[in-house]
Amino acid sequence: MTATPESSGPDAEGPTTTSPAAGPRRRRRHARGAAAALIVLAMWMAASCLIAYRLTRRSRARFDEPAPAASWGPIEGLRLATSDGHDIGGWFADGRDPAAPSVLLIHGNKGSRGNSLKRAGFLAAEGFAVMMISLRAHGDSSGDSNDFGLSARRDVVAAVESLERRRPGRPIVVLGTSLGSAAASFASGELGRRVSGYILEAPFADLKTAVWNRTHTYLPPVLAPIAYAGLRAVGPLFVPELDRISPLDAIRGVPSDVPVLIIAGEADTLATPDEARAFLRAVDGHGELILFPGAHHNNLYSSDPGRYERAVLDFCRRAGRAG
Repeated sequence: MTATPESSGPDAEGPTTTSPAAGPRRRRRHARGAAAALIVLAMWMAASCLIAYRLTRRSRARFDEPAPAASWGPIEGLRLATSDGHDIGGWFADGRDPAAPSVLLIHGNKGSRGNSLKRAGFLAAEGFAVMMISLRAHGDSSGDSNDFGLSARRDVVAAVESLERRRPGRPIVVLGTSLGSAAASFASGELGRRVSGYILEAPFADLKTAVWNRTHTYLPPVLAPIAYAGLRAVGPLFVPELDRISPLDAIRGVPSDVPVLIIAGEADTLATPDEARAFLRAVDGHGELILFPGAHHNNLYSSDPGRYERAVLDFCRRAGRAG
C-alpha cells in the first residue's frame, strides 16, 4: 500500500519562520516607547518644578506701602525686625479706648496689609488698637521665599513684641486669614499666654491637604491627581520642611485657657469646613466654630459683613476681659 504524501498546498501547516529583521524592529519600537515615556516624565517633572517654584516665591516684586489716610483715625507706618533678620512692614492705629485690647491683623497668601484695612476700620471704630503687617515675601517686607507660614511665625512674634512695647499690659488678639492663620498657629507655641485669643479665618490643616484641595478645585478630575503627585514629588526641593507645615498640629500648642475662634465658609473648597471642624477638635474646650453659608475662601467677610463683624467684635471683647 502506497502512502499518500501530505498536501503541500497553500492551506497546509508548516514551520513558522521569523524574518531576521523582526527582532531589531521590535527593539527599536521598545526603545522609541521608552524614550517617549522618559520625555513625558521629564516634561511632567519640569512642569511640576516650575509650578512649585512659582508657588513658593514672592508673587510680585516688593512695592511701597505708605500709610493710607483713613476716616476712622490716623495710621502710622512702622518697620519690624524679626529674630532671623527680616524687615517687616506694618501699620499701627492706636485705639480710642486705652483699656481696649490690641488686635493684630494678618493677611492671606499673595496679599499684603492693605487687605486688612476693612477689618481694621470696624475694629478701630469700636476703640480697639490695630496693627497690620505684611508677611515676609509679601508687600514691602523683605524675603523672596514663601513656606506658607512656617517662617512667618517670626513676623507674628515681632509684631506681638511691638504691641507689648506700645501698649504694655493690654491684651492682644491675633486675627489671621488663610496664610495669616497658619503663621499665627505656628507662632502660638512660642507666644503662649502673651496672646489672649486667636481668630483663625479660613485655616488650612496642612500643606499637603492645601495642595490637594487646590489641584482638585482648579483642574479637571483626570489631571488633578497627576498634578498633585508631581507637586508632592518635587515639593521637598522647594520646601524642605514640607512635612512640618501643619497649622492644625501647631494650634494644639495654644494654652487651654486661651480662646480660639475659627471662622470658615461652608462653600470653601480650598480650606474646607471639615478642616475647620478639625481645628475645633484640636482646641476642644476653648474653641468656637462659626460657619458662613455659601461663603468661599476669599469672601468670608463680604458674604455677611454684619455677622462677621459681630462675631469678631464679640470675641475680641471677651478675650480682652479674660486677658
